[in-house]
Amino acid sequence: MTTINMGRLLPIPTSTIERVAAAWADSHPVARRAAVAAAITSTALGGAVAAPAPQGIAVGVTGVVLAVAALVDTVEEKLPNRLLALAAYVTIVGTLPSWREGAVVACVLGGLIAVLLLGIVLLARGVGMGDVKMAAVVGMSAGSLWLVAAPAAIAVAALVAGGYGVLSGRSRLVLGPSLWLGWMVAIAAAIWRW
Repeated sequence: MTTINMGRLLPIPTSTIERVAAAWADSHPVARRAAVAAAITSTALGGAVAAPAPQGIAVGVTGVVLAVAALVDTVEEKLPNRLLALAAYVTIVGTLPSWREGAVVACVLGGLIAVLLLGIVLLARGVGMGDVKMAAVVGMSAGSLWLVAAPAAIAVAALVAGGYGVLSGRSRLVLGPSLWLGWMVAIAAAIWRW
């Protein structure tokens, strides 16, 4: 079975690992370097979180998984559900030790806020369902640290994607990289706030 992507016939990978490996092989070298830089940045941000260790680890791992998902999105123009589910799971499990501080409630609220914001755009047919799922994870992760960071992450993603679209003259864009960047800015703001 094959699919056409960027004018080429490509075999459809059957597993998430195969999808990631194929995305790595088919992506531009600059995109690969950006994904590595995103993973390193995510790890550093997780280490800088002033919260219980499981939550900091969860932030770092979530960022790395989101960066990998964004790389797949740049090649396939589709976000992998299994990676997004893994990132959501890691975020929730990492937040559980902070339940007394309200982090779990903020995590859920952050995800809902992000889904509502991007869901409005989905209804206008401006994004795909994968983008809404990734926005939910971004909102959960950022919101668990500071609830204001969840809508801020989506706003940054929208501004970056919109700006890139205007500058490049493209009307169809992959949103994964912009969502990761919004996540990174929101997490950095939450860390700075502490």
